[in-house]
Amino acid sequence: GEGCLSTCRLREPAAGMLRLGIACGVGGVLAGLPLARLVRWLRLNVPARPSTPFPLLSHSEWGEALARHGDRGMFALFSSVTGGVTTDAALMTVPIDDHIIVRGHAVFDTVTLCNGRLYRLTIHLERLLKSAESARLRLPFGDDPQHNKERMRDAIESACVAADRQDADVRFWLSAGPGNLGVTPAGCTPAFYVLVFGGLPSDPTWTTEGISEVTVPLEEVPVKPKLLAELKSTNYMLNALTSMAARDRGGTFGLAVDNGGMLMEACTLNVVAIGTDGVMRTPPFDNILAGTTVRRAMQLADSLVSSGDLTAVSQEPLALKQAYAAKELFLVAGDTHLYPITRLDGKPIGDGGVGPISRQLMQLLTNDARTGEDCHHDIPALCRK
Repeated sequence: GEGCLSTCRLREPAAGMLRLGIACGVGGVLAGLPLARLVRWLRLNVPARPSTPFPLLSHSEWGEALARHGDRGMFALFSSVTGGVTTDAALMTVPIDDHIIVRGHAVFDTVTLCNGRLYRLTIHLERLLKSAESARLRLPFGDDPQHNKERMRDAIESACVAADRQDADVRFWLSAGPGNLGVTPAGCTPAFYVLVFGGLPSDPTWTTEGISEVTVPLEEVPVKPKLLAELKSTNYMLNALTSMAARDRGGTFGLAVDNGGMLMEACTLNVVAIGTDGVMRTPPFDNILAGTTVRRAMQLADSLVSSGDLTAVSQEPLALKQAYAAKELFLVAGDTHLYPITRLDGKPIGDGGVGPISRQLMQLLTNDARTGEDCHHDIPALCRK
């Protein structure tokens, strides 16, 4: 019996040992013990797995450990907590008690730095401030929204100059800030962060060859409630789950469809369809984000109406069955990103290739970022390069 028990010790934890030991016919005193006493005996006599403590690092060791991760395509960070900019990726951190981490109580936006100019910066800052108001976030540079917009622009420009690049992505966050680990931000100091980086992971063929896309059932991933759907918060759990579910099904980003069979949006992009009637349609901004890129795309598409390539541009409900029957279907986001959908739920869209309107709008968005004049902000130190 003791031999069996010893063997059990080597192979299974206590609960498994009890089952296997009894099955092997543990004899003697142990076999006659009540179950509770037998379990107690096992706990006292079976050694626990020895713990392996982690080391207590010094300030320099901590910094060296962070530095080993490399810059990972991050060029500069402004932090209102420090009041300045760093280009050392190991120092690009936020306080652990900042509510951007503690409760996800923060909003953000992203602007494109193109040829030393911040593409449509004003539009992005206005959306950030609107999101902040909905999220009941205090402003980091006093109470005046216009002054905050100016100081945010200064912080963004300072980070871009420090990064010393003419082309990059620039993401900025407004957080309830550091101060406690509680639920509400009482006692916290609002914080503003700006990161200049090399862009999000993507596949160049998404633009040139198009993507396969799928709809994601609401039963698997529900849509956000209206408040969270219409402001750009850092709460992107459902967005991430939507894209993951889509990739499980052979898609890319994943399209949400409401209970009435109407298309809503992709995980981080707006959806646009070109109907057989030549009308360009995108869903209204009801329970979805008011994308800055799709708004600009609709404006630029007016030139395609003038040229006769489109018959009209319309923001109206878009049924899934209309998407299946569309001549072209595509997703837009990130100022200049347009991804044609060539297959949806296994069905070819149009002729199954990248359509002419998709190609023309891609070019219009790219040209607008480089040479357009709509609410852009030039950075003299970078434009002169």
